[in-house]
Amino acid sequence: MANYELSRNTVSDLLSDNIQISPNTNEKLDYFRRAIKNAYPDYQKKFRHRARSFAVFAEIIIKRHNHTIKNNSIEHQKTYFKNDAYIYHIIEDFILAEEAKQNPEHTFTRDEYVDPTILQFENLIDHRYQNLLRYDFQKIKDPKLTLYNLTSRFFQELVSGIMLLEREFYNDSFIIWRSLLETTTTLLILYENDNLVGKFNERRNIALMRVKVVDASRQTQKSKAKETKQQLGFKGVPDYVAERYGWAGDLFKSREYSLRTLLERINMVDLYSHYAFASLFVHEYLISPEDLRLEIDFEKYLLSLYFKLYEAVRIKINDFTNDLDEVKKLEQGVRKEVNNFKAQFNDFSTRIQTT
Repeated sequence: MANYELSRNTVSDLLSDNIQISPNTNEKLDYFRRAIKNAYPDYQKKFRHRARSFAVFAEIIIKRHNHTIKNNSIEHQKTYFKNDAYIYHIIEDFILAEEAKQNPEHTFTRDEYVDPTILQFENLIDHRYQNLLRYDFQKIKDPKLTLYNLTSRFFQELVSGIMLLEREFYNDSFIIWRSLLETTTTLLILYENDNLVGKFNERRNIALMRVKVVDASRQTQKSKAKETKQQLGFKGVPDYVAERYGWAGDLFKSREYSLRTLLERINMVDLYSHYAFASLFVHEYLISPEDLRLEIDFEKYLLSLYFKLYEAVRIKINDFTNDLDEVKKLEQGVRKEVNNFKAQFNDFSTRIQTT
């Protein structure tokens, strides 16, 4: 009979608990060792040849714990390992997830086949995102801290959009791309004009006041609204326009307050027609990629749009990832595929610009 054992060092290396709150005592380490050892034989019997190895099983369970525990109270973080039900619940959830993934009829089963170019893009994104997460942002202050937070938001939306693209949820992926374009625009403007970071962050505070998350009197809200209008430099501007674009008021030379104007500032206005086109998917018209199948390969179209936004920030984000040289090889395959599709993309772009 196999002897499944985890060392304390292995468990300690895998755990990411806040050791200031919950030190890695022998009691806690043995809690994981015992539970995983006891659960693995039944898991292996259930899944047979499809079962993960003991080492992989253990790693998955502990990483699921790492994801779960960070959202719990400090008191629970101090004592969870005194309750067997906690770890066995995590193990049961993992087994249920494995059953769902291996059921070809299940709605959320991931396809075995993933387009190779999308997979290459996912590997590229993962590489750079992991490097971003390793950056010690706790030692930086504004304006750099806001740039880090926006870069993190950029990656989160990029990951979401590409996951949807992989699963062929094209409508939803297009909706995420539309939001990502707005994030990318803001990120690039603030990289070039970090003196605007303070005004940009004030926009966030005003929004929190509006939804009553931050307490503020009606007079305070009026005062803030007045400030944003003054930042734009023009009178008679509606509050919602001033609150959205006031932070960038120094960049507007006319009353054309729109994303298009901001895109012009960063030489990306050619993407505005695609932003407008995406509105057909955001605001339900029941238009689907099938309606356009004779016009363009929608998967390659969306991949091109996402890669264009990545290309726009690839150098800027190196401030936090410090990996530009090492990712060039990862970029080559995706860039080649996008370039091969360039003629069709440009033709379609011209058509939607004139409609």
